[in-house]
Amino acid sequence: MINTSYKTNIYRTKTVALLLVCLMFSVSIYAQDVQNTFIPQPESVVYASGGFKLDENTQVFIPKKFSKALAPIVSSTLTNDTGLSLTVNAGRTSASKNVIVFEKVKNASIEAEGYILEVNASKITVKATDYAGLFNGFQTLRQAIPAGSNGSTAIPSLTITDNPRFHWRGVLFDVSRHFQTKAFILKQLDVLASYKINKFHWHLTDDQGWRIEIKKYPNLTQKGGAWRADRTGIAWWSREHATADEPKTVGGFYTQEDIKEVIAYAAARNIEVIPEIDVPGHSKALVASYPELFCFDGETDANFELATGGKAPDNAVCAGKETTYAFLEDVIKEVAELFPSKYIHIGGDECNKTNWKKCPHCQKVMTDHNLADEEELQSHFIQKVNKIVTAQNKLMIGWDEILSGKGAKGATIMAWRRGRHTPPELQAPREGYPTIMTSYLHSYISRVQGPTFMEPEGPNSVLPLSVVYNHEPIPAELTAKEASRVLGNQTCLWAEFTPTEEHFEYMLYPRTLASAEVSWSDPKVKNWERFQNALKSDHFKRLERDNVNYANSMFTVYPAFAIDQLNTEAIVFLKTETVGFSIYYTLDGSDPTINAIKYEGDFKTKPKTLLKAGLFNEAGELLGEITEIRLK
Repeated sequence: MINTSYKTNIYRTKTVALLLVCLMFSVSIYAQDVQNTFIPQPESVVYASGGFKLDENTQVFIPKKFSKALAPIVSSTLTNDTGLSLTVNAGRTSASKNVIVFEKVKNASIEAEGYILEVNASKITVKATDYAGLFNGFQTLRQAIPAGSNGSTAIPSLTITDNPRFHWRGVLFDVSRHFQTKAFILKQLDVLASYKINKFHWHLTDDQGWRIEIKKYPNLTQKGGAWRADRTGIAWWSREHATADEPKTVGGFYTQEDIKEVIAYAAARNIEVIPEIDVPGHSKALVASYPELFCFDGETDANFELATGGKAPDNAVCAGKETTYAFLEDVIKEVAELFPSKYIHIGGDECNKTNWKKCPHCQKVMTDHNLADEEELQSHFIQKVNKIVTAQNKLMIGWDEILSGKGAKGATIMAWRRGRHTPPELQAPREGYPTIMTSYLHSYISRVQGPTFMEPEGPNSVLPLSVVYNHEPIPAELTAKEASRVLGNQTCLWAEFTPTEEHFEYMLYPRTLASAEVSWSDPKVKNWERFQNALKSDHFKRLERDNVNYANSMFTVYPAFAIDQLNTEAIVFLKTETVGFSIYYTLDGSDPTINAIKYEGDFKTKPKTLLKAGLFNEAGELLGEITEIRLK
């Protein structure tokens, strides 16, 4: 922490866009067996002597009921992980040696999605009460196989008992701002499933693109909803609307056959796919494709071209026209038929109500229904959409803005905002709503994860890995009954700044792994030092093996400094979010090594000095990038 004795008018503080985020780091350390490298950390891990030798003669047995879905995954994944092509059988076995056996059992101690994994010298057994548990047990077994295995390998003897803390363990992908291909989505589902993520929230529509084929309304993807003008090179929030004759070359969409393939692929991996169709705001792609859904019936100079970036005025559908609801009913019917999930997410956030205040259709509805203001008009809109959703035997999810006005009885809330008198993460469960925690302070992984000047382009806001890891989804202020309404936890990757697959993955990993442990593991078994070491020693190797890009920002050194008013002296503070490593720095322009100056606490030097700092382990290995900053 900064020595508060320096916080006087003798010094003027120099800040570099949120570098002092290091002061927020709070790491909880528990006495745990740090040899465990499992993520998420299981409920109980007990090691024994000896181990199982996995080789080309090992056979796998899966219950017939589950073999069609599970057998191909087990076979292909073990080949990928070990290079071995094992025989996978459907049904039971009497063999007791050199076998991996999946068993569906009745066991009151095993919850839905939970499992027991047993490894001894003769046999590996995965026991569960359902398909999801067997799948999850297999993912843990994969992590018990040493990373980098190629051919025969030894798996340590152990017994793992494991059950999930939450049954909503989610990740949001925004594919509206920047489209990602079906192949890329399938690749990510494999990674997410390996860490027991079980909800894939697919943000399919927004101001910058409509990504789902709707048969009844082809303009949504064929005319302009899926393609926009290329404004690459211009800052996202400065991109103006395109002209009508400008080429539209950026975008893409998923056919309904694409979506069916993704859903089936996800289901086999215990992942439920939840679609989001964002209304009434964030709907520029919708009104650009069908302008009659806008407020003024063409009596306005509104631009009906798809947004090219962050500037998207006039992006709300009209809340006063019955044709709006008829249109949405048609869309929601197609979406409901396509997605087996019991949920449909309708957005409901950040609605620009400027045009509603001037629109005769909206104002008439407010008068007819005695609505006090446009917030209550949004409630009216949300409640009508909710009836459409429930008519399809689905449950509606919305962002916490739908709590405003008269609320949305029967909905599920995603609580993301803070900074109000009663934060939605408290308000929603207290008012009886099932609630999914998606706090932007802990879960919006679109924010950069290291010093802003060292990270790829992104928001001027930092969300380090340790902050994601140390998040507690259930607020202490909730009663036990209120806390029971918290369904789980979810990270959200908004894609304004991730145009490439590599950048998208860089933002996802390893923070999604941290969220996976928050969502699955009992807080009592969480251990930041174990987690960080598991990443470095094991899981980064697994991601590399599977050609997954990831950030190494957890090993970055965060600098902050203050300079006195006479510009004669600088005080420097260095921080890292990791535990157990040492910072070394130089002041002469050379790159630091373990022979440089070891950081022992804040120090003084001359202004305009070039500071270079790095994080090193005991072997002298540089763990991350070198931080370089001029003290001026």
